[in-house]
Amino acid sequence: MGSGASTESLSAAITAAPPDEIATILASLPKETRVKISKSLRESLPLGLRHIASRHSSYDFDSSRPVPQKVVQDILEGSRSLPTSANTQPWTIIVAQGAKRDQLSEKMLQKFDAGDDGQAQYASLPENMVERMNKAINDYERQFFEEYLGLERGDKAGRRQKERPSYEFWGAPVHLLLCAPHKQCVAEGVDGVLIDMGTLLTAILMAAHSCGLGGNAQFSVAKYHIICREVLGQEQLQDDLLLVCGISIGWPKSGRDPRTKPGFFPARLGVEETTCWSCDSAWLSAGVGAAGSGDHSLLQLIHSRHCSHSLDTARAVPKDMIYAILESALNVPSISNSQPWSITVIQGEARDKLSKRMLEEFDSGKDGGQTYKKYSAENTPQMQKGKDTYGYELYEQKHGLARDDKVGRRQKYRPNYEFWGAPVLLLLRLPKNAVAGTFIDAGSFMYAILLAMHSYGLGGKPLGSVAKFTDICREVLCKEAMPEDEHLVCGICIGWPTDGRDPRVTPDFFPSRLTLDETTRWVVDSSWAAPQIL
Repeated sequence: MGSGASTESLSAAITAAPPDEIATILASLPKETRVKISKSLRESLPLGLRHIASRHSSYDFDSSRPVPQKVVQDILEGSRSLPTSANTQPWTIIVAQGAKRDQLSEKMLQKFDAGDDGQAQYASLPENMVERMNKAINDYERQFFEEYLGLERGDKAGRRQKERPSYEFWGAPVHLLLCAPHKQCVAEGVDGVLIDMGTLLTAILMAAHSCGLGGNAQFSVAKYHIICREVLGQEQLQDDLLLVCGISIGWPKSGRDPRTKPGFFPARLGVEETTCWSCDSAWLSAGVGAAGSGDHSLLQLIHSRHCSHSLDTARAVPKDMIYAILESALNVPSISNSQPWSITVIQGEARDKLSKRMLEEFDSGKDGGQTYKKYSAENTPQMQKGKDTYGYELYEQKHGLARDDKVGRRQKYRPNYEFWGAPVLLLLRLPKNAVAGTFIDAGSFMYAILLAMHSYGLGGKPLGSVAKFTDICREVLCKEAMPEDEHLVCGICIGWPTDGRDPRVTPDFFPSRLTLDETTRWVVDSSWAAPQIL
């Protein structure tokens, strides 16, 4: 490809190329041309997708610049639109600021400096990780400690010193503690709750990024859950809550805008390393580009995202868009950068065969079951309220079905196995030895995919129902598409709404959610909690 061509013509040619060849083409161009082309390609994508792709962890907060309470409240309001298992919304969010934030930091530093690293109440990484997870973790440690911080590989004292600021929350003036019900997560081992916690984590980080704030997910804070209980007291952090992680939020130093000027940005596993394609060859080879319109901010997209239930099978979703969605979603945080997920993209003949077999099974009266624990046998009152509200609004109000009409409800459940008409289905997979932290990471990745879809104006939803027929996925698809040693976490259907509706503007069914008062606790200075003029 000649470098003498115009930026516009080169951009058009690269856009038409298969996504997995774009990097090779760009590498063949002079640096100045490459920079112009990359900028042109980025600007052709929806604003929300660009911001998903640019999100990163910040390590340089301005501790002297306060974050207005109203901004934090707007960020947390976005959590009310998240998809959760049966709308249970299992989380409790504790906002620490001012004196309590400082006490938390001081007590954690005392323990850390004494050589006490604490211990989380859940397993963060599997003992025997698959090769790609080990690779991702090793690459991150090399890039962060050796290249970014300039430390020798064996310099344990140096590494520990560089880890110390994490318990100062990297200077961020606001720290959030994300908590889940302890009994359901630990005693009962409900992985579905942990998936929901991952969606919450990513939504908060994305919303903060949309506002120009930096964010940092700190799983290490969960190791000091005892200190958090001592400082905050039983009124705020009861023993029946599991501390999952902390999130530091603040403005980056030097006025840096994290949306356009990233700090440390670790390499991620690529789409080809994490994705299997079970699709028609014509669809795979069609190069129509990933360009899309939309100037909606991430915060707007988080608030407006919802599950679509009527998608146009006949209207194709280009492979290039799917590729761009997955590529941006890969940028979510994961514990130790382990990136445990895999994706299978299903389209065309394979999609139709899978739907047909699942419908046959469902219509024969079989319900299947996930290979992991999706739901709790005993919800907390908060979770049960969310579930009951959803059931009433969906089945009784929307569809006019009586609570005890099992036949009618089953008929309304059936379109899950038609994938609500979507022409593309994703299977989100995890290693079979996944632990609590791995399921949190899966939830983070799932939500980033949903948000990236929404940025294009695509509809869809997560389908826990598809995971009930994991064995059928193995039967219909190749072993690479649904390996024996992996969980099928859920399906994600993707398509354009049938009525031409733009889901970014006009929602389909939007169930009621719990209020912030029901899910959030504010442990902050009284002056900060007072109304502020932005």
